[in-house]
This record gives sequence, C-alpha cells and structure tokens, in this order.
Amino acid sequence: MLKSHYKLQQDVEGAEQEIEESLHLDNLVEAVEEEEQREIVPSAPALPERKLNRSEISVRLTLLGKTAEGDGYTYLKAVCTGMSLTNISAIKSFQHLQFVDVSNNYLTLENLQVVTELPFLLLIHADKNLLNSAGLKKMKYMQVIIMNNNKITSVRDVYQPELCTLEVGYNKIKSIDLYSMPTIKCLDFRYNLIEDISNLNFPNLDSLYLAGNKISSLNGIENLPNLRVLHVRNNPIRILSGFDPELKKLQYVNLRNCKVSSLKQIKKLRVLPALETLVVRGCPYMGGIGEEDAEVAVEEEDEQLRIEVLASLPKLKRLNKGTITPEERTEAKELMKQWIEEGETNEEEIMEEQHHDEEESNVD
Repeated sequence: MLKSHYKLQQDVEGAEQEIEESLHLDNLVEAVEEEEQREIVPSAPALPERKLNRSEISVRLTLLGKTAEGDGYTYLKAVCTGMSLTNISAIKSFQHLQFVDVSNNYLTLENLQVVTELPFLLLIHADKNLLNSAGLKKMKYMQVIIMNNNKITSVRDVYQPELCTLEVGYNKIKSIDLYSMPTIKCLDFRYNLIEDISNLNFPNLDSLYLAGNKISSLNGIENLPNLRVLHVRNNPIRILSGFDPELKKLQYVNLRNCKVSSLKQIKKLRVLPALETLVVRGCPYMGGIGEEDAEVAVEEEDEQLRIEVLASLPKLKRLNKGTITPEERTEAKELMKQWIEEGETNEEEIMEEQHHDEEESNVD
C-alpha cells in the first residue's frame, strides 16, 4: 500500500486470527463432511451476517479535525478493520467522515456501496475483502481508492471525478481499461495479470506501479508526459521500447528482475532528460536471472557493470538504490572517453539494436 498517501494502521495478523475464529471452523468442517456423506458436492458455506453497530464505530474514530463546513471540530477517520463484517450500514450515520478503513472483512461491493452516502468522503481503504469490482457509485470528493487483495477482474466501471489515486494490487486484473480521468496522479496495479499497456491515456499521471505483471513491452508510456515514477519490477521486459524525449519528468525507473540483457537496451534510456535513479539489479545484464530470487538479491554487484551503466547514463545519481560515488563518476568519464576514441556511434548502435529488436519480435 502507498504509505505516502495516507497513514492507516492495521494489525494483519490479529485481523486474520479474528476472522478465522469467527468462522466457527469446527461447524463448517462438520457441514462439509455431511455433504460428502450424501455424495453431494458441497457449496461454499454462507458467511454469518456480522453487522457493524454505531457504538463500535464510535470507539474507532480518530483524526480530530475541522468539519467540511468549517464550523467546528469532529473525528474524520473511522478504522473498522478485522471485524468479520458483512454489513456496515451503520457508518452512514457518521456524515462527517472523510477517511474510512474497512480492510480485512467480508464485504462485497454491494455491502461497501453504503460509504458512497458519506458526502465528504475522500478515501476508502478496503483491502482483503470480497470485492469483485472497484466500481463505487460516483462521489463528489472521492480522491483515493485502495482495494488490494480482493477478487477484482476489471476497472472498466471505475469513475470518480476527483480521483487521484487508485490502488488495486494483488487482484486478477488483465487490462488497465480505466476511464480517462484528468485528476489521476497515481495508479498501482502491482501483481495482477496485465500484459499490455499500450492504451494508457492519463496525461497528468505522476506515478505508475506495475510490478509483478506479465508486461513484455513498455510501448504506451510515451503517452504519459508527466510521468515521474515508473515501477515495473519483475516483468518479462527485454526490450526497452516506449521511452521518448517527451518524458521530460521521468526521474525514477525500476526494472529490477526484468529480462534486460544488454547495455544497448539500457542506453535507450539516454533520451530521458530527468532520469536520476535506475534500478536494474536482478536483470541478466547485471548477472541476475530476471526473476524474483532472494539469493540473487543479496549478491554483490559487479562494479564494472555499474561503471558501464553510469558511462551510458552520466546524469544518474543513484543506481540500484546505491548513490553514485565520485570515484565511480571519474571511472565512468574515463570509460566514456575510451568509447569515443574507439569510434562509438550512437546512431549506428540504435539502428543495430532496432534491427535486433525486430528479429527478436519475429522470433516471439
């Protein structure tokens, strides 16, 4: 979850224990055994209804602040996590709420829609529920939707006129077929099933998190002129296409554990005028295997490879989370001079690499 956007506390382990206890597992096992004895395929047991009541909300209010009207003070946040809830209708009585966290419960989208009756709601946090969609009814002030670890398969029905952050990691989403909203600044679709991002159309997007998907091409990011952060760790990306000089604000690119295997691919990032931080650790070029691997993660980096990357991208300030040292910068300048003396021609390299990319694409 994006802690930079909010400060919500949760005890996941404690919540999971409460959920497990509330299910009365012994009774469920007996029910399944009875069904098996009748030679009938057992259906999923219905969850016992668990309504949230007003007194429970009252003791879970935090964040004292001014009312939306500015005529007094009240609590603005309700944190009702890990309570095995299936019904939160009582929350609509607290019309002043701006932040609601109902993570680690048993809420469906239909159950959750009640929060749309809160007129000043800015943020809804509903991780680990039973949501099959993030399509809440339109709200006037809604800015942040966080629904990680649910059963969401599409975001096509999501539209909020003031939405700036959508975080739907660890779901089953195959496409970012999201309605274009000019207010969107941050999209987090980590660990879904996304393969193609060529249809992206978010002119004001600042941060894009796509780690752990099935993306092989970055074509489409050229349509994000205000992008500052690109996080595509652990994707099968070999060819660094899609980067464009118009990406003038792109400062941070994370390609850790991708499939990048040559310095020529890394040199394609030269077109990014503002690039300061690059993460390519775990890629085949850096000696990795292009996959998440704990042992690879702790290996020492090849210093010569760091120098080669820095010589290719001399404006870098950080490489693989490590700050560039003065000694490394000096070595990189010497290597750059050596390349020039050896007659390196950028145009020839680019043409050669484009031809190589086409051949690889034909093979795929």
